[in-house]
Amino acid sequence: MQSTERFDYLWNNAIQQMERAGVSLLLYGIYVCLFLLSLHTLSRRKYPGRTLLIVASCVIAFVGTTAMAVDVILAVIATRLLWQLVHEQVLNELGLQQTLGGVLWIISVINNFLTDCLFLYRCYVIWGRRREVIVLPGLLIVTTLAIGISPVTQTMITLVLAMTTNVTLTTLTAGRILWMQRDASRLCLDQTLRSRYSIAIKLILESGAIYCIAAMVLFIGLMGYRDIYFIGGGIAQQLLNIIPTFTLVYVGLNHADDSRKDVPTKRRHIPLRLPERQAPQSSQVLDIKSTDEQKDSELV
Repeated sequence: MQSTERFDYLWNNAIQQMERAGVSLLLYGIYVCLFLLSLHTLSRRKYPGRTLLIVASCVIAFVGTTAMAVDVILAVIATRLLWQLVHEQVLNELGLQQTLGGVLWIISVINNFLTDCLFLYRCYVIWGRRREVIVLPGLLIVTTLAIGISPVTQTMITLVLAMTTNVTLTTLTAGRILWMQRDASRLCLDQTLRSRYSIAIKLILESGAIYCIAAMVLFIGLMGYRDIYFIGGGIAQQLLNIIPTFTLVYVGLNHADDSRKDVPTKRRHIPLRLPERQAPQSSQVLDIKSTDEQKDSELV
């Protein structure tokens, strides 16, 4: 490679890696705030599903932080390569950069797998723990992971499978909640409950749309627009963590708000005669309580 061509390549490479790392750091800061808030809100839950959600959130945070660290290392190496252009060591560090790039891709695939598993569990709970419903999305998730970490990586195929999985889970989950909302309207249940179903549907559809848009940006980048691919990759990497963590925060805050409403006011000591409490028909926004398992409250 000629010295001028090498300089152009290393310069563009350094700029692209810095762009990706900069975008990732910005969104990672937002994610860390959401993660800490999710731990705070979920720790106040009193239902059995709390431990599972906290563990899942911590695992996703660990993988996301590892990916962020690799992003920063790649940016540092790209800068060093440019600085050491006139030294023979450049070729050696180019190999290191390519290796770390492969590691970052595998971490991203694993991160996507963990996020999809959390969404699959949400769909499973909403559908009343019917296993046949999650067979198709489960196969898509496993296939995406297998192809993504295979020695012969097919980036385009992996992105297509990831997008298909997201659309499938979003359709199943939002469709089920929409059906439950229709039943609530037909039975003339509380308007607050029906509005919560509406909010849940909007949140699920919006998160699914954001995920698909990020995947489409990566598609465009793979067509030859490397700057778009690197920036889109940094954004997509953090969205994998932000979207499920935001859902956990929303569930936790909503549950905390309902808990405060249930606490009696200390200033009043007038005994009240309360009507019989009806069996719960549904749940909080994204925290569905199954009608046949009232004590089982999980993220959905």
